[in-house]
Amino acid sequence: MGILICGLNGVGKSTIGKKLAERLSYCFIDNEDLYFPKDDKSYMFANPRSKDEVIQILEEKIEEDDKFVFAAVKGDYGDKLLTKLDYVILVEVPKETRMERVKERSDQKFGDRILAGGDLSDRENSWFAKVNSRPEDFVTSWLENIDCPIIRIDGMKPVEENVEYILSFQDCK
Repeated sequence: MGILICGLNGVGKSTIGKKLAERLSYCFIDNEDLYFPKDDKSYMFANPRSKDEVIQILEEKIEEDDKFVFAAVKGDYGDKLLTKLDYVILVEVPKETRMERVKERSDQKFGDRILAGGDLSDRENSWFAKVNSRPEDFVTSWLENIDCPIIRIDGMKPVEENVEYILSFQDCK
């Protein structure tokens, strides 16, 4: 039983996904952790893995434990993932709020390093520009080709309320 929780950056996928996995006693997998090994604690996003490497690691993890919640912008990580999904949760949040959350998260992780003149300033500004430029249908257009139930949730609601809503569908299974 696999669950994909997806949505654009800053919607709260990881926060909701962790809480949902905890409540279900499922394994939580965050694609960010797959892409960015925490080898260098001073630079959390150094040395990213390739998408092929991420797919291989993800496939190993979901073979190990088929009860999982996987958080990613989209679920385009190979057929094996898609065959393991019972449903997909799409988290939606207005763009302005998403961008505020992304910037707050970077500020919390990196502090002054992202300010003008900081060693991560250019990299983070490029990241913000990429996140800001993603079209609103970046995820939903991908979901049009998914053959499993899709549950839409409002990422502006409290995490616990969203988890309870998702669990109400789980109880129907």
